[in-house]
Amino acid sequence: MSKQKYQDAPFDPELFRHEGHRIIDLLSDYLKEIVNRPDIPVLPRTDPDELAEYYAEKLKSGNSESFTGYIRDVLDKSNHLHHPRYIGHQVTSPLPHVALAQLCTTLLNNGAAVYEMGPVAMAMERNIVRLFSGMIGYDNNADGIFTHGGSAGNLTAMLAIRQVKSKYNVWEEGVEKKLRTGFMVTDQSHYSVARNVKIMGLGNDALIRVPYDKGNRMRTDLLEKYYKKALQKDIQPAAVVANSCSTATGSYDDLMEIADFCGKHDLWLHVDGAHGMGVLFSGKYRHLVRGIERADSVVIDFHKMLLVPALNTMVLFRDGRRSHETFAQKASYLFKKQNDNEWYNSAKRTLECTKSSLGFAAFTAFKYYDREYFCNYIDSRYDLAKRFSEMIKEKDSFEAALEPHANIVCFRYNPGGMEPEELNRLNAVIRDRIIKEGKFYIVQTELEDKLWLRVTIINPLTTEEDLQLLLETIEKTASKIR
Repeated sequence: MSKQKYQDAPFDPELFRHEGHRIIDLLSDYLKEIVNRPDIPVLPRTDPDELAEYYAEKLKSGNSESFTGYIRDVLDKSNHLHHPRYIGHQVTSPLPHVALAQLCTTLLNNGAAVYEMGPVAMAMERNIVRLFSGMIGYDNNADGIFTHGGSAGNLTAMLAIRQVKSKYNVWEEGVEKKLRTGFMVTDQSHYSVARNVKIMGLGNDALIRVPYDKGNRMRTDLLEKYYKKALQKDIQPAAVVANSCSTATGSYDDLMEIADFCGKHDLWLHVDGAHGMGVLFSGKYRHLVRGIERADSVVIDFHKMLLVPALNTMVLFRDGRRSHETFAQKASYLFKKQNDNEWYNSAKRTLECTKSSLGFAAFTAFKYYDREYFCNYIDSRYDLAKRFSEMIKEKDSFEAALEPHANIVCFRYNPGGMEPEELNRLNAVIRDRIIKEGKFYIVQTELEDKLWLRVTIINPLTTEEDLQLLLETIEKTASKIR
């Protein structure tokens, strides 16, 4: 074939078949190599400017490079999330068969916000919404929608909250300065919550920051105090945003206590369960979300602890009618019946008019992998985090920030006798050197002015031996620094 083959016959099914077979073989070999604990770096570090220049030259070269070679090069330079020593950010190593399903959705390219454009995906979304509504404990009045990511999911719910709880039609009339809508949060809430309040034009004062305890959980005993303080500032609290679990430390707020408070003051309870709602599958850890059935809305990221490719988020509403109040859409060219609450036209109640077939990927995961599989996966990752915490305690030169609730562990190297700032710098350098070597991918976080190393045990293949090697690697790295 000539180097013009892609341009000369871009939709040639035989060319697609030929290249597709080779790419699947390449990806299969890559997966085999990665999961078998190779010595290749988890994340091949490259200078940003150098990598950008590298691809600038690639672009200039046109299509002279074979497609297989092009993809192989991308694989070599990318982060390897299926590597057992990937324990960094909260993005999962997706199930390969679900990734294949997503490949199909990409080729079909059916937009899944209007039923006429994406009927299969919308029907699949409907069934996953029903599945998880039942698992939470909602009745048949519940409903939900899919969005691209938890940040968009939180904004979708928060817009609904503002519209429902405002004493006027804020969507049509705009934000009034007097008695603005407020959201009760903690500083452990995901940054998207604070950002969304500002996106909605409510201002910083509308963030009612409730203190958190030593376990990084919302101080429910102070909710009443901060509610009254907000009213004194002409801020009307509309909702409490609870964490299940927090991004930094994996801490779960007490949903029962928060639900009692919300019921007393007629407030909306929104639960950011983007990371931690996988415990719905677990008999052992389900208690962490006791009271979730009382939440008015819940956000769940399937691309975190449910092994689906990113981005894939679901927003559930206990009263499904509330989701239709978020936007007052008037796109008559899309929707024939403007006043009907049509579950199958989600563009009426999301930010997105064109949306990927998110339901297809999620549906595939729960069709081919049963509840027992996800139960075992969740339990094993949470159990391993607890074991890692014990391993840290067994070493005199390490300390943990707190007991883990979930699969997130914050810890640091602390040989003793160091000033706080010096200790922070030491751990930052340790992390930087480990990342550059590529043996592990770990991240860092700051809690109360202390810098901590942070791992998220999200890969199904990570073992206790990997974590033992991590501690040994940190000790060896520290010995070379001091």
